[in-house]
Amino acid sequence: MKHSNPSEMQPPKALPTGFAHTGEHPQLELPFTALVGHRELKGTSISIMRAVVTGSLPVEAENSTQSVALRVNLDGFSLILWVDALVEGVGTDAITLHFTDPTASHAAPLRYLLNSYVAGDIVSMGGMMGYTGPVSVKAKSGPQDLGRVHKIKNLLRRALVVVLTLLLAVLAFDLARDRILFAYEPRPVTITAPGQTLMATTAGQLAYIDAGAGPDQVVYSIAANSGEYISVKMPCDCGIQALRDFELGATVLPGSPLVRLTSGQEGLVASTEISAEGAARLVSGDRAELVTASGRVIPLRTRILPARDDTTRTIPIEMVLTETDGLSPGDVARLRLRKNLIPAILRGDTSGPQGE
Repeated sequence: MKHSNPSEMQPPKALPTGFAHTGEHPQLELPFTALVGHRELKGTSISIMRAVVTGSLPVEAENSTQSVALRVNLDGFSLILWVDALVEGVGTDAITLHFTDPTASHAAPLRYLLNSYVAGDIVSMGGMMGYTGPVSVKAKSGPQDLGRVHKIKNLLRRALVVVLTLLLAVLAFDLARDRILFAYEPRPVTITAPGQTLMATTAGQLAYIDAGAGPDQVVYSIAANSGEYISVKMPCDCGIQALRDFELGATVLPGSPLVRLTSGQEGLVASTEISAEGAARLVSGDRAELVTASGRVIPLRTRILPARDDTTRTIPIEMVLTETDGLSPGDVARLRLRKNLIPAILRGDTSGPQGE
């Protein structure tokens, strides 16, 4: 860029062709100041090609090329661009400074400045030095309030994560504990009063039942598959508790429990059939428990009975309830086997399998 003494008047210099057509570049009303020699002129509008200013210049400056300093005051700093300009309109209200070399070194910062002004962006030192992207100014809000809200949100998020983690840990522990310690038998268990159980002696269909039969009266009759008609009488003067298969027309197999003869003894008992795996766990020392519909767990004393049919994989057992409070005959429960994690020798239990 050519620099000259601002006080000297320069001879006219022709404008380059193709650059100074009227209206080719829009004039922007960007606040600036133009320094021509020792005179300070107020800027009215500016473009890439020319600047329009107001003020006074000597008459001799008309149609002369002057070295002009364009100063733009920004936030915290000022931008000064040196340009060579042809002066036109001296003595009028609008003096036009035509830039004789629009592509000189001032072109890049001036273009950035004008583009930022059109876009409404903020011109910063960083932008002038190398960054040409948009910069926006956000309204300042209370940092203390935002910090407090942010801390509360963080605290709530962390608390939620901790609670969910604890819930998952508890669920995982409960599932693992249930899977390791317990085994449930599939057959439901019906609680009954102490006494003798009458079982079917042959396969067939119940053709007659009498839940109120007295001594020596027929309790039930079975139409056997062999064609025989078998009747069973009451063997004692005791109460009758009907079991699951004690229904008129029900099909029974040999050994099916039909009625329970209650003798009025205190306590409650139950009998059922368990799997061979369950019987093996009882023999190995696992403890039997009844789990009622309400979730109550009742310890049991069990006794394995001889199997009625060697071809089946189920084994009959009798159970005596050690706690009977709140229970009554007819209640239904599940049989659960609890594994003993402590070896029998450490428990001091050398009596063998649990039972009577």
